[in-house]
Amino acid sequence: MTLRRRLFISNIIMIVLPILMVWVLMLGASIVLFGMRGMPFDMDPVERERMLEEWHGNGRGIIVWCAVMALAIAVTVGVNQFLTRSIIKRVMKPLDRLASVARLFSANNLGVRLDYRETDEFRPVCDTFNEMAARLEAMIEERQKNENSRRELIAGISHDLRTPLTSIKMSVDGIKSGVASSNEQRQKYLDIIENKTGDLEHIIDQLFLFSKLDMSPEGDGEFPAPRQLVDCGAMIEDCVEELSGEYERRGLDLIAPPAPRNLYVSIDPVLFRRVILNIVENALHYKTAERGQITIGCRECAGCEHGGTGVKTVEIKLADNGPGVAPEHLKKLFDVFYRADRSRNTKGSGLGLAISAKIIAKMNGTIHAELPPLGGLAIVIRLPAVSVTEKDNGHAE
Repeated sequence: MTLRRRLFISNIIMIVLPILMVWVLMLGASIVLFGMRGMPFDMDPVERERMLEEWHGNGRGIIVWCAVMALAIAVTVGVNQFLTRSIIKRVMKPLDRLASVARLFSANNLGVRLDYRETDEFRPVCDTFNEMAARLEAMIEERQKNENSRRELIAGISHDLRTPLTSIKMSVDGIKSGVASSNEQRQKYLDIIENKTGDLEHIIDQLFLFSKLDMSPEGDGEFPAPRQLVDCGAMIEDCVEELSGEYERRGLDLIAPPAPRNLYVSIDPVLFRRVILNIVENALHYKTAERGQITIGCRECAGCEHGGTGVKTVEIKLADNGPGVAPEHLKKLFDVFYRADRSRNTKGSGLGLAISAKIIAKMNGTIHAELPPLGGLAIVIRLPAVSVTEKDNGHAE
């Protein structure tokens, strides 16, 4: 029962009950008094009037009626107090619970919630408090995660910039001090400087791209991501054909099984190629065999509706035959500068997968890592599919 209805019923009771009590008490008093005076109810009216005047004249009537009124007032006050306390209790109980939970929440017990199941006016208040607490908890967790990411970013930048800078400094010192006395030795030091300068340029480019993706939400003019309708199978085959020669020379074989056609997605081809490149580079850096292998394929993901919206999904999977990672590391692979190898002796900027995750998010897709049954690591990308009808009518987002 709602508080408003309880107040309405209480007010009706406080008005009606005293009236009924006064009427009942007056009726009872009259019966008692008439009986005490020996006045039958069928006696002559004139005689009854004479006896009543005599009774009132000696003050007894006033005393009785005062007692009746006092009793009626006492009953009214008692009923009022009872109903008032009942209503106050109904009001204060949820308020006390709300205050208690708020105190726990302010003491950093962010997981505490109000369990209120009554269907009165306090139910929306409690539900709103729980929603606010959940959003605030998520915001605090996100802030803590961002703070940890910033610390990782600073530590990662410091390490990844220091390594090539140290090599460049040592090479320059070798040339200046005359250690490189022959042209061949000087050329060797110059090649080191050139390679390490390229590493620095790559790290800076990655940082610049990451910062623009991080600061520019979807639709922001700071970092436009023009979409095109692309046949996913044809795009993957073209990308593998373009990259396979270079990576074969570096010890990584790119394999693209025959891909289905007419699986259209709405993406920025340049940024998506960057995603493929980042994942392939990651597989190259972490391979342990003399020659590594990564298989890139796509398919329509049956039963994988995008975001529960009913939109079909295209799944792109890049699976390598490297050492893989421990299962507990899978969700952290896309964090900034996260490496399963905490010694940080592995090549790479540590930003590739983090950048890939942000790019895919801007394309309304998802990305995650899996451990294939035969070993290695698989990166799975899912993008909303665009139907042929939408493609022909130009209705794709």
